[in-house]
Amino acid sequence: MRFSDKTVLVTGAGSGIGLAAARAFLAEGATVIATDLHVERLEAISAEGEGELVCRVSDAGNCEAIAELAGWIADEYGRLDVLVNNAGFAHMNNPEQVDEGEYDAQMAVLLKGPVFYVKHLAALLRESGNGSVVNISSASALISPQGYCPYGLAKAAIHKFTEDCVVQVPGVRHNTIMPGFIETAILLDAYGEEATAQIAGVAEAVVPARRMGKPEDIASAVLFLASDEASYINGTNLVVDGGMARLNTAVSTLAGEVQPVTQN
Repeated sequence: MRFSDKTVLVTGAGSGIGLAAARAFLAEGATVIATDLHVERLEAISAEGEGELVCRVSDAGNCEAIAELAGWIADEYGRLDVLVNNAGFAHMNNPEQVDEGEYDAQMAVLLKGPVFYVKHLAALLRESGNGSVVNISSASALISPQGYCPYGLAKAAIHKFTEDCVVQVPGVRHNTIMPGFIETAILLDAYGEEATAQIAGVAEAVVPARRMGKPEDIASAVLFLASDEASYINGTNLVVDGGMARLNTAVSTLAGEVQPVTQN
């Protein structure tokens, strides 16, 4: 059990990558504080393995809610070993179609949230002796699929934020994971069922891994970066995309032929 003595916070744990990560930490014996904005999603998490599951409804884009959660963790546990900044959603648009309200709401969760989680939890993470922050970015920070503004912008900023934290928040490890196209609700909501199936077909044809990614693929990377085995890994950006970002053919196909569901 790699995390039997660890306390872990996973944001956006009610679905997709967050759900897979929460379950993986539980299976490894961790005390997992799973947060999500939607209580019904948290109810879907089952405590597996030897870990302890604690569910909290919390808004990852609200600074007051973040500060309140951090205070509760300090009072209840007095420590935090791992922070997984995963919460997110996507309003997919091109730059000429961006809506201000949707932009602000998305940036609050994708960018402001991780910044303020680190602000309020850095001391607890540092006191644990080998605290680890794993920020979930996206391969869309490296490439430009159609309609990924402002989502890709926020995810690129998270990568930069991670780099800044390595230097400016010492005593805590900070790493980023950039997933490629993963079978999650965000992808389905952004593209719709038919286009998502098309993306899966493209992935099977041209991505070197010959498939789309699964949330469990990212969860495995999260657990590695959070583990003691990665205790000297700090400032790394781990791209988990099956090789997609290395292939111009895959990028151009996905960006040019599959259109997102715009939200305006």
